[in-house]
Amino acid sequence: MSSQQTLKQFFSGKLLDIPRYQRSYAWEKQNVSELFEDIKEAIETNSQHYLGTIVLAKTDNPEIYTVVDGQQRLTTLLLFIACVIRKLPEEADRTFFHRTYIKEQSRYKLIPLERDRDFYFQLLDMGAVDVGNLAPENKSQKFLLDAFDEVENLAKYHIKKPDVFLSSIEKLSVLEFIEKDESDAIRIFQTVNDRGKELSRMDKMKSLLFYFSDKYLGRKYDDDINNGFADIFTWYDEIKLIAERKAINIISSKQFTEDDLLRHHHICFSDESYDPTSHEVQENVKNHLYKIRKDKNSARQLDQYISRYLKSLVGYVNAFRNIIVKVNQYPEYYKLFSIQGLNIVLYPVITQLEKNSFLDQVLPTRNITIQKMLSIIDLRLFKLRAYQGRKHAAEFAYSLNTKDWDLKDIENQLNWLNRFEISDSRFKDYLENYDYYSQTGMLRSLFIDYSERLKNKAYSIKELESLMASNPTIEHILSKTPNFKPRALGFKNDQDFEEYQNLLGNLTILEKKINSSIQNSNISGKTAAYKKSKFKMTSELGTDLAVNPGFNKKTMLDRGKKLSDKFAQWWPE
Repeated sequence: MSSQQTLKQFFSGKLLDIPRYQRSYAWEKQNVSELFEDIKEAIETNSQHYLGTIVLAKTDNPEIYTVVDGQQRLTTLLLFIACVIRKLPEEADRTFFHRTYIKEQSRYKLIPLERDRDFYFQLLDMGAVDVGNLAPENKSQKFLLDAFDEVENLAKYHIKKPDVFLSSIEKLSVLEFIEKDESDAIRIFQTVNDRGKELSRMDKMKSLLFYFSDKYLGRKYDDDINNGFADIFTWYDEIKLIAERKAINIISSKQFTEDDLLRHHHICFSDESYDPTSHEVQENVKNHLYKIRKDKNSARQLDQYISRYLKSLVGYVNAFRNIIVKVNQYPEYYKLFSIQGLNIVLYPVITQLEKNSFLDQVLPTRNITIQKMLSIIDLRLFKLRAYQGRKHAAEFAYSLNTKDWDLKDIENQLNWLNRFEISDSRFKDYLENYDYYSQTGMLRSLFIDYSERLKNKAYSIKELESLMASNPTIEHILSKTPNFKPRALGFKNDQDFEEYQNLLGNLTILEKKINSSIQNSNISGKTAAYKKSKFKMTSELGTDLAVNPGFNKKTMLDRGKKLSDKFAQWWPE
């Protein structure tokens, strides 16, 4: 059942709940501003501006409806309305509109997801002067607070007549769909989406599974799908929040979305592509479902496929979330993701190993954990060798998900991958003689590991975070823009110096603040600064340069050879 209504009509006599399987609030300030422009346009044109579709499902209580689509707009609209209500001059008007749109008796008109509920209610009830006391605990709460700030700023500078603005909001128009239950509502949801936030493939995958569960399996998996995707969206928000706090650049970027989790899982689930797009994943699952549907035993096969796919997807995302939680807890995981920056090609492999409870096990011959072995492979093969490796990584991840492995077999596979195209001699040769200055993650890992070995003590996770908070840079001992004559230090000419300046022997790690203080100083000007570094590799270098200041081409090459020998020993074939 659908009807076009004003917002005043829409909110009349309704109480709205956001179901657990919905994603968290995710609008950014730009989306909030666009909504404000819609309202502003309605005021200027004196029109019933159309805000899009709201999809609701009935519940056992005739007054309460589940919001299947539209929660982002409704949540933001109520922030606007609450803000404008606070600006009304008359107490009686504030009380009336608050009861109409915000809170009726003891029940709020819109109930968000439980994890954000109290935070959102406080935003609705407080003014900007009080908001400084609120501390977001997750990603969606941060988005809510940002939206609140944007609403308050817009209201402060652009809403001169709050009563007129509120009247215009009430006249805004929505197309309301009310279905008898959530399953029917979700079918409508497949064709609509919140303005400003295109539906992800993960959303569409949820709808696809719902469709086949409802149409062919008597809604057998509706609850499992709801609960499974509720967990997925919750874990995804947690993954993104930790990634931002721990500076996991790949995951914290806007380019990394839940659709990447969908893709990476599919590499483990299907061997049809080792680098599928999210669209290809959706089409692959859809085609399988329709193909099964044509079989005479389709009901049983559909049941098995949906059950297997859902269990596999939820298990994969949970395992990846568990790995990222370890970044919060353990130095070795912090190093791997926040310092070294594990190549994303290895995400399906490391996640499947975690899912199968192998990741923290110790390899019988090497006597190191599988996690450490993946760190070695990532540094040697994917960073130093610049190996793409998608096919081999995908085949391994798929095999981990579809076959039984024991620890010895896994060690053999990892050893083979580690030796693929790069022996220890080639590893040393690459390190010693090639320009890897742009491989910041690799160099930071090598240099921080070296500093730990010089200390004879591993850094704690707090110490690592403190070191990374100093924004360490890769420092050139002989400056890239020299104030010396290269020939005086054993180089043939300026071009010869340029060819050698980025080699390992001329590099160390240094805090950005210290680096900025010395800029292009000569060796004598850098020595005292190096001694101040908290990286033992660099502080010892400062001491050595004070005693032996004649750093030149030969010194650089000798140092590079010594370092590459050590690194080959510590990051072995």
